[in-house]
Amino acid sequence: MSRQILITVLMLIASGSYVRSQIRTRVDLVVVPVSVKDAKGKLVTGLTKDDFIVREDGKVQTITNFDTDPQPLSVAIVVDDGMNGNLLRYLYPKVLPSAFEALLAGFAPGDRMAAFRYDHEVAKLSDFTDDPAAIGKSLATLEKFAETRPNQTADMLGEKGPRVLRSVINVLGSTLPKERPTKGVLNDAIYQAAIALQSEPTERRKIVLVISDGQAAGPNAHTFDSTTELLLKDRIQFYGVSTKFATFGSYGTLTAYARAAGGDVYPGTSTKSIESAFSNITEQARYEYVLGYVSNNETQFAVFRNIQVRTRSSTQTVLHRKGYVQYPQP
Repeated sequence: MSRQILITVLMLIASGSYVRSQIRTRVDLVVVPVSVKDAKGKLVTGLTKDDFIVREDGKVQTITNFDTDPQPLSVAIVVDDGMNGNLLRYLYPKVLPSAFEALLAGFAPGDRMAAFRYDHEVAKLSDFTDDPAAIGKSLATLEKFAETRPNQTADMLGEKGPRVLRSVINVLGSTLPKERPTKGVLNDAIYQAAIALQSEPTERRKIVLVISDGQAAGPNAHTFDSTTELLLKDRIQFYGVSTKFATFGSYGTLTAYARAAGGDVYPGTSTKSIESAFSNITEQARYEYVLGYVSNNETQFAVFRNIQVRTRSSTQTVLHRKGYVQYPQP
């Protein structure tokens, strides 16, 4: 480096211009992975940057970065083994072993996975690895928990509900429980999975995948809000497979996490539906559109910015994280 260039760089650093430029680039570039579905719920591919409209707190943003290349995945798989015994014994060994095989088959070489389980506490079954066989072996240990979970008696829906729902329940070989036999620390499980994902490289697409009845019966050390904040901070997406039926189109807490962090929730009440869910999740996560923009909003204090993304087609639905925290420039 010549003496004149060195003097120029030192002057820029002294004035703060060089440092401010570096910080602004790091702070203001907002990255938003999105999935697009048509009216039938099928993934929409082949869109371009011009097909998207991004708003932040209602203000239209200019998309400066656009990427559709498949990305390697880092997935923290979280399994709820504290649900009622009837359902758990139906899932294991009748459903989950073959479903997990389908899930692991959907991962590509280079993808990394870790496994967790929870009931009234959270336990890590496996550290992150790119070996599907190692994850499969760790998940196989869940079968022993199914043997010890108590059954739950039928509720009014199971005994006197509509015939269609009672038929479905009978097919499952279980009844809907009034309450869980064990308290479910769902928030804590997602939080610990997110903490583990922090050590994964930033260029990977980071995902928490939860198979659960969606009940956060507590006591949880972490709230929904604090867990969501962590997911948003580290750009971790959430996918769920619900072992309970939807209520008015919602899977409760699982749906709330997916809407906040970006992602989706699929039904998992049969072997076919769980295998289909796992296949859809790996495909949806890998082949997302990644939008980037430099915010045209400014702030003098930390503020949460709401993000709204849509396409120019009124029949398409865009799934994405709900926002981020913008910090002031120094």
